[in-house]
Amino acid sequence: MTPDSIPKLLRAGELARLCGVSTDTLRHYERVGVLAQPRRSQAGYRLYPAEAATRVQLVRRALRLGFTLAELARILRARDRGGAPCREVRALAAMKLEQLEVRLADLAGLRDHLRDLLADWDERLKRTPDGVRAGLLEVLLKRPSRIGEM
Repeated sequence: MTPDSIPKLLRAGELARLCGVSTDTLRHYERVGVLAQPRRSQAGYRLYPAEAATRVQLVRRALRLGFTLAELARILRARDRGGAPCREVRALAAMKLEQLEVRLADLAGLRDHLRDLLADWDERLKRTPDGVRAGLLEVLLKRPSRIGEM
């Protein structure tokens, strides 16, 4: 659907389908403040302006980058009031990158630890006759871990 082919007002189900979310997600976005409360039709249907589709897509992409709904609500509220929260957005993204780098380093350490552990277990299994415990799990208690407790 192109922007020109989107109706001026969308019912909740239409907006949800267009954006690939559920109507519950739309209601949640309204509650947390990242999506404006829609007007209602005479029959009580929630009616969203076509621009709401762009907002929902922006929120979904920002969430995938690690922004929280609370952060997005604060940023979007400032922007909707005419503010320019660009520096805050950039600072938050930089912080998220830093957190991701730490997480990736932790995961790399975990990967290396598991590789070493598997190599150790393979050696133990080679030396252990079938049907006899090789004590693989007990190694976890004896062997020092290079990673923090998870």
